[in-house]
Amino acid sequence: MLIAPFGLLLIRAFIGGYFVLAAIPKITEPLAFATSIYHYGLVPVWAINAIALILPWLELLAGSALLLGYKTKLAAALCGLMLLIFTLAVAWAVANGLHIDCGCFGEAGGEEVSWWKVGKNTLMIAGTELLWFYPQSWLSLDERLAR
Repeated sequence: MLIAPFGLLLIRAFIGGYFVLAAIPKITEPLAFATSIYHYGLVPVWAINAIALILPWLELLAGSALLLGYKTKLAAALCGLMLLIFTLAVAWAVANGLHIDCGCFGEAGGEEVSWWKVGKNTLMIAGTELLWFYPQSWLSLDERLAR
């Protein structure tokens, strides 16, 4: 195996924790998240509220699954897909000169969109790919359920 199970555990915990921590403020303040979505200008206005209400719960579910090591391949795929969409949106905003908050943590503290943010997200996408190809790691429910 390319990466030790402990390294995969760290990747799983970091990305899963990131998604859980990002979801909570969006769930508690959906209007602030809807406003962040609106600032990108990429989503039809009629769809913004639905996305703002559904997406954080998907983030919470996928992030929690990664933290627990449950259905790791599926959770990694969901997190990777969301990260890809988020990264493309941030790249589009930067390329178009928008000076907006990324909306990652609701009003609790995102960061301005930048190429640095695109790079960080790209590293997390690579982490989800590793978890897809090597889903076995320490302290996972998948491992316990397989016994």
